[in-house]
Order: sequence, then C-alpha cells, then structure tokens
Amino acid sequence: MTKLIRLRLSRIKYTGDSIGDDIRIEVESLNKFVGLNMRLKRGSDRALNVEIGQFFGDGVSFALPVTIRIIERYLVFNDVGSVQKTIKVNLSDPSPQRNISTIEVRERRGYLTRGKAVFAVTLEAEVSDATRYVPDIDESQGFLKIKLEDDKSIESLPAYLKVTAERRGAKREYFRILEGLYRDRSASVSLKEDGVSRLISGVTHEPAARAKYSISQKIFILNRKKYITVDYPGSPWKKGFYDIEIPDYPHEGGRSYLAKSKRAMTWFRIGHGGERYLHAGGYSLGCMTVTEITRWMEIYDALITARKDDGMSVGVLEVVD
Repeated sequence: MTKLIRLRLSRIKYTGDSIGDDIRIEVESLNKFVGLNMRLKRGSDRALNVEIGQFFGDGVSFALPVTIRIIERYLVFNDVGSVQKTIKVNLSDPSPQRNISTIEVRERRGYLTRGKAVFAVTLEAEVSDATRYVPDIDESQGFLKIKLEDDKSIESLPAYLKVTAERRGAKREYFRILEGLYRDRSASVSLKEDGVSRLISGVTHEPAARAKYSISQKIFILNRKKYITVDYPGSPWKKGFYDIEIPDYPHEGGRSYLAKSKRAMTWFRIGHGGERYLHAGGYSLGCMTVTEITRWMEIYDALITARKDDGMSVGVLEVVD
C-alpha cells in the first residue's frame, strides 16, 4: 500500500558561541525546498511547524536525502554551516519520526575565526496512508467543491468518497478520484486558510447495504427499518435487483427540505442509468421518494459509507411486489 510521508521542520536550538541573531535556515529534500529567515538569539530553543514536502513510498522503508544549511545573515559576511544526510523513514510507523542534525557555523571576519555556533535542527517525518476521503461538511450539505484537472470544471464530491493524494502545492492539494461519478480522474481542492488539507483519513467503508422496496405497500426497508415512500404511477417500478449508486452531485430538488433533513440534497441513483433516485421529498416524478423527511438521515448514514466492490455503488436494492 502506498504511503504518504510528510516531512516537517519542527525545532531549532541555538547553542555555542553567538554569531548574531539574524539567521536563515534552508532545508532541501528530493527537489522540495524551504528557506526560512528568523531572529534567533543564542540559547533559544524554538518549536516550528514548517512543512518541507510530501513524498510517496511503498515497501518497508523510504530513504529521504536531506541537506540542511544554517546561514548567518550579515551585511558583509554570510557564514554558512551545512550537513547532508539520509533519513530512513519506517513506513509502518504512524507516530512522528524525529531526526536531529547538528550544524556548526563558524563566524569568520576576513582571515579571523571569532566563534562557533551550534544549531540542533529537528526534522519530523509523519507516515500515513495516501488514501484520503471527502469530509462530510454541514456548510455545503455534505459535498466538497473540487476542480477537475482535465477540463478545469468545478464539481462536487459526496461525503466519504475515496481518493488518493498525489501532491500539494502552495494553495491547493491534488489527488486522483478512486470511485463514483468522476473515478479515475485527477482533481484538486483548495487548502484551508492555515494550509491544512480539507481531505480526511480514518474512514472505514462498510459492506454493501441490502435494501428492499415493496411496490404494493410503498415501503422502503433498510436495516429492518421501514420507511413510507411515494412513487409515480406513470412510471411504475419493475421487480428485480438494482444497484444503489454512490451519490453524484447536490440535487436542487432537495433544497426545500433542508430544514427537516440536512442531507436532503444527497440523492442515491438506482441503477446505473436514467434519472431514478432514492431521495427524501414530498412527491415523485419517477423516483423512489421517502416522505418521512425527518428520518432521511437514518438512510443517509446507513448508505453513505457503504460500498459494493464495483467502485460505483453503495449497495443493492430488491424491488418486490
């Protein structure tokens, strides 16, 4: 399984002789570069949280070549100390893996050496699965706005959709969609204001849901619970088995019901074609409409994390007499 490695600059400690307090630290690893200017007095021990880069690895471990430079920023002389090393990251260890490097910077003025400062720089590698999921966001009715990379269109992804992280830019995170309407397409999403990802981890998809619908009784059954529905006489349902799809996009037809159910705009298509959905509402134009709108969240919660092994469905619906 591919792992995501986040490398951060987490701490710097300044001991030894004083060479001034105007310092620059540079860290480079696999074409990722961070440069940071700071005021730091001798004797300081400062915590930092600066991301250097994200990397992807497979197997047992991952080798990160790292170069660290400390530069005394002086009008005439720029004294520099550096170290090059390889950090071995254990890909099976999810806890922060810290590595401390010692860099000496000798202050020189012409041919004279006046002092030696010692900097202890801590880098921290954090390993997680590259698999990520769309969060369930109340403010946007359970969907996340993203940009598809091939046609630059703005689309919506439903809660708990599985994606795989690919890279992170200054303002956006890039990923590949693994399931649903836009599966196998690359997309991106803006980072939060503090630079944190909008995607989440730790989601567990449940086995495929099994549901039943009675044509004669107008009853939808899921997890042994019965829900009153209405359908459209002009387009009757036929007996048989149908896949229930992963939600595709926010449906405006549910907006007027948001006061009674905060996920009323999430509809589940029945079958892999056409416009017949399972959804909450007051009437039907061909869909299977659950009229007990305040109970829609029970159905939503049961289906939104369920998955059938086809990359498109949350479960199976049996339609009976």
